[in-house]
Amino acid sequence: MPLPTGSTPDYPGLLRLPDRHVLVLGGGLGIGHQTCVAAASVGANVTVVDTDAERAKRVADEVGGLPLVGDATNREEVERMVAEAVARFGPLHGLADIIGISNLATIADSDDEVFERGIALNLRHVFLALQIGARAMTDGGSMAFVGSISGVRSAPKHAVYGAAKAGLSNLAASAAVEYGPAGIRVNVVAPGQTYTPRVAERHPEPDYYETAARPVPLGRVGEPSDIASALLFFLSDLSQWVTGQTLVVDGGTSRNYPYPMG
Repeated sequence: MPLPTGSTPDYPGLLRLPDRHVLVLGGGLGIGHQTCVAAASVGANVTVVDTDAERAKRVADEVGGLPLVGDATNREEVERMVAEAVARFGPLHGLADIIGISNLATIADSDDEVFERGIALNLRHVFLALQIGARAMTDGGSMAFVGSISGVRSAPKHAVYGAAKAGLSNLAASAAVEYGPAGIRVNVVAPGQTYTPRVAERHPEPDYYETAARPVPLGRVGEPSDIASALLFFLSDLSQWVTGQTLVVDGGTSRNYPYPMG
């Protein structure tokens, strides 16, 4: 075991990912798009995975990466995509998983299909990414997942989504312990309200942004780049002694009580 040296590291250098291979699940839009741009900006070779071929190609062209199309909740598809990515850029050094979608409903109004879909879209892909992605990290690496403040705090109509995201954080924490000896770090970013393209589509009302920003101590709703910045921290060597953590990125909203999340 190496002894502490007490030397001062090259901090800017720790942020850079020269020629490292970063695979981004859900990389075609919003937070995923910004994560691809962020990783490429510090030197990474980026594999962009999305269910939409046009989105994947557009982002891959922007960052000089590899576009792949597939279903991250399907084991065979994930195995295929990881194999194709490794064939192009070599072993994985980083994996960012942005996939997730909320379906707001009360427990009483949620049937089995709603529950199982919520678990599949917000948790199953994490298990597959951890298991299959870790095998492709032959020299250590970092995995960073997007959770949610709904997985940290309870809220009306967030039961299924919140339960899946809470499971994500716990699964990642367990993976951090299991994969740590292999030099693989696993962390989670839990965003608060973030103005992604999907949120903008769901809330076209003119005053939505202003209303959503009111309970935020920092005075605005999050942007996809805010979440990508936190993911980049976890993917880089700046976080080389950080694993098993869930980092809340919400502009301080979760510290501002009371906050009606329904």
